[in-house]
Amino acid sequence: MPTSFFSKFKPFIFVILIIILGFTIYFNSLGGSFIWDDAGLIQGNAYLKDWSNFPQIFTKNIWAGIGEGSSIWRPLQMMTYFVDYSLWKLDPWGYHLTNILLHLLAALALYWFVSILFNNRILALFSSLLFIAHPVHVEAVSYISGRADSLVTIFVLVAFIFYLKFLHTRRITFWIVMSLSFILALFTRENAVIFPALLIIYHFVFQKKLEIKPFLPLLGITVLYFIFRIFSINSIFSDTPIRTTLAQRFPGFLVAFTNYMGILFFPVDLHMEYGGRLFGFFAPKAILGFIIILSLLICVFWAKNSKRLFSFAILWFFIAILPVSNLYPLNAYMAEHWLYLPSIGFFMILGGSLTSFFEKDKFKFVALGLLICLLFIYASLTIRQNVYWKEELPFYQRTLAYSPWSAKVHNNLGNLYAKLGDKYKAQKEYLKSIAFDPSAVYAYRNLGDFYCLAGNYLEGIKMYLKATQIDPRDADDYNNIGYTFITLGRNEEGIKYCQIALKLNPSSSRAYYNLGNAYYNLRESRKSITMLEESVKFDPRNLEAYNNLASGYAQLGNATEAIRLWNKCLKLNPDFMVAHFNLAVFYFQRHEYDLAIKHCDQVIALGAQVDGKFLTALKPFRKK
Repeated sequence: MPTSFFSKFKPFIFVILIIILGFTIYFNSLGGSFIWDDAGLIQGNAYLKDWSNFPQIFTKNIWAGIGEGSSIWRPLQMMTYFVDYSLWKLDPWGYHLTNILLHLLAALALYWFVSILFNNRILALFSSLLFIAHPVHVEAVSYISGRADSLVTIFVLVAFIFYLKFLHTRRITFWIVMSLSFILALFTRENAVIFPALLIIYHFVFQKKLEIKPFLPLLGITVLYFIFRIFSINSIFSDTPIRTTLAQRFPGFLVAFTNYMGILFFPVDLHMEYGGRLFGFFAPKAILGFIIILSLLICVFWAKNSKRLFSFAILWFFIAILPVSNLYPLNAYMAEHWLYLPSIGFFMILGGSLTSFFEKDKFKFVALGLLICLLFIYASLTIRQNVYWKEELPFYQRTLAYSPWSAKVHNNLGNLYAKLGDKYKAQKEYLKSIAFDPSAVYAYRNLGDFYCLAGNYLEGIKMYLKATQIDPRDADDYNNIGYTFITLGRNEEGIKYCQIALKLNPSSSRAYYNLGNAYYNLRESRKSITMLEESVKFDPRNLEAYNNLASGYAQLGNATEAIRLWNKCLKLNPDFMVAHFNLAVFYFQRHEYDLAIKHCDQVIALGAQVDGKFLTALKPFRKK
């Protein structure tokens, strides 16, 4: 009876073990900050602030919420940020909790997958425990923007599970669930395209005939995805400019393979930012990588019939690593979070080795001892690595210790110093970024912002112009130049650059807004109104545009429309002080003193300074 009882509840106990281990080792990541891309994807993302923007995540790129162009399209990842923001606003604790839960779900999906594939729950347990504890996954879990890796892994594994279930039962509902999971995986991350290839290696290793009828629609979904990416998002995987040839990048793939093996077996010195470095074919790690790959492929065919786990796991690793191999140009030759899905192959082999010992009575405790030792080492390293992702300043300083040549890290550190108010260090880091990479367009933009905020507008324009020379297709750089010229009162020059921005991006709300202001300054009210109406059409929550549009109508004498627009500003944000002040002045000029006083009081309540002459003028009309 006790044995039967244990067997019945063994899967439940295994699941609890996986969950407890995962929560224990990632608990200290809950106190982490927003770091690296989190600033743009979450903190500065205007889309997340309002659910009315939700549909746009299916038609816009992942960076559209901060007004940047990109070919990266991951609506499901963005959907999770919408949910997080609605629950936690900008408290990073909740976002980290979501990442931990997703990592747990990925480990549980792995347990389910291995259980079905090999009909061995011990193997499934060992593989899942090793997977959830290994420190190489910290970058995908403790880094909020890294959650796409755990999300896509969940959907790929669930799709594979229901494919196996369909083959076994022929139930059409299983095939539908499998297809939907595959589509959700594609909506999450680009590397999901390898799912059909993973199914092919299953049929190859397990010597099962591949049936075209259930398989062909998956190829159709993949082709449709490629067509959509090419024609709607303008790219398949990445928007990284192609500045190198395949021959130049291939040795980097071999070096990366060697490094990946190294950090899987010896997970120390883990860090962000490996960069897009190039290597020669005769680099020692490139040669070693070639030898490792060749040896593993020979082992696959040698062990295909006798050791299917070994062959399947190796082929899984190879197939899953291809989309992130930098053979198709990416922004780095390797990254630790890119191992999330491929590493399943490694953990199946490691778990399988321990299971083979465990299933022999005389080695059972040896296997358990080795597993516990490995989990203890992994857990200790993971807990320590979580600290690396905790605070921004130590994160960038430690990353620079490993990658002192990284223009991106110097640039981001400059952004952090600017946020902390240390202008000297911010400027120094931006200049270092440009020194290490003269084509670092983002550093020129940030340096331009830095100079403009410091009041050195001409130097700022010079930096923006440098950015346009490096990337002449980015509308924001021309917008920055236009805006700065308008700030200097050189409205005609500002109009010229804003018009260039509109040619590059005809739906740029910011370009229309800048043009509206320039025409307003030139007393061309009708042109100003036309431009500002276009601005709010493309950005219906642009308070400044509504405010300036109201001022334009007021200048034309259309009081009704001016009041309506200022009130619309206040409907969108009741604490928008500028609209309150403009309404106070406007009502005063119309001798509607009660309304003028009401909005003036709102300005004062919001902590803003009000012109003393205006307060004096209102004083006689206040009720005694």
